[in-house]
Amino acid sequence: MRPTDLHIRRATPEDEPALLDLVRLSLGEGAIPRTLAYWRWKHTANPFGHSSVLIAEAEGRLVGLRAFMRWAWQSGGRAVPAVRAVDTATHPDYRGRGIFKQLTLQLRDEMEAEGVAFVFNTPNAQSRPGYLKMGWTLVGKPTLWVRPVRPVRLARALRSEGLGGDETAPPPIHAASAGDVLARPEVRTLVASSREIPRAEAYHTFHDLDYLSWRYVSIPGFGYHALAQGGGRDGALALVRTRRRGAVRELRVCDLVVGSTDTARRNARALLRSLPRIADVDVVIGMRPLGLSTGAMASAGYLPVPRTGPILTAYPLFGGDGLLAPGRLANWQPSVGALELF
Repeated sequence: MRPTDLHIRRATPEDEPALLDLVRLSLGEGAIPRTLAYWRWKHTANPFGHSSVLIAEAEGRLVGLRAFMRWAWQSGGRAVPAVRAVDTATHPDYRGRGIFKQLTLQLRDEMEAEGVAFVFNTPNAQSRPGYLKMGWTLVGKPTLWVRPVRPVRLARALRSEGLGGDETAPPPIHAASAGDVLARPEVRTLVASSREIPRAEAYHTFHDLDYLSWRYVSIPGFGYHALAQGGGRDGALALVRTRRRGAVRELRVCDLVVGSTDTARRNARALLRSLPRIADVDVVIGMRPLGLSTGAMASAGYLPVPRTGPILTAYPLFGGDGLLAPGRLANWQPSVGALELF
């Protein structure tokens, strides 16, 4: 197929049912829901803005799609516009013809023209080489902080099955839903007061109520829970979910919001120490949040395990005005929730 035989255009809302049919045909069903509600949550309701989606048509039918999801990282108190390379699909009859590359590069160039700072994503082992060939930088794996809960069972599970295999039903969790906790006045005050925390230079996601509600409450098909200790400037909030990978049962600390005072930091440590009691899991994992030192994480029983997070890649588009280079791992301080595949 010649490039001129391919018609590329912006997707419209009327295309959504056909886009989902193509995703199911190309990728099958998976842990990510292939539903219209989920698609619209991800690409339309996103508080950072509507996704940019290109589609390719050939011979009168839809044969490819590529979506870049809007995101805003914070660095030194200012918002840095970025996009995350997410959904992509090619019709099985048209694979091997360069559709994925053509759509990705065209969308990348459009984002550069808009003034987006960089593209980022966490590609799997199959797609990563393709991104690297297109000029993406291998940033690396952020550090996970790990608290073994049942070390013997964890070691046995890792030996027997590892972390491979499809996800199965997550372990039950004994905590309030994220929506119930975020509705509490003292928690809403805490989230608002997090603006007072000195802004880190490394790229991180800003915690406001719109973002947290979208990410952890309105997401279809996933159940997130939350725990809070204290309130207002003295409070701390943990947003969590359980997951089962192979035989390993884990509790993920997806985000941790810490107030601006010493009391808030003590409350955050108390929350972290309490997490193993809310679910029957082998391990608790998370990333160090803003406002909490490495010493505080260690005092709560967590150990740093460098280069164990998801593999992060980036493509810089605009490097002016003193922006940090997104290709350096040291310039990142993400949360688990910001890098989860969704």
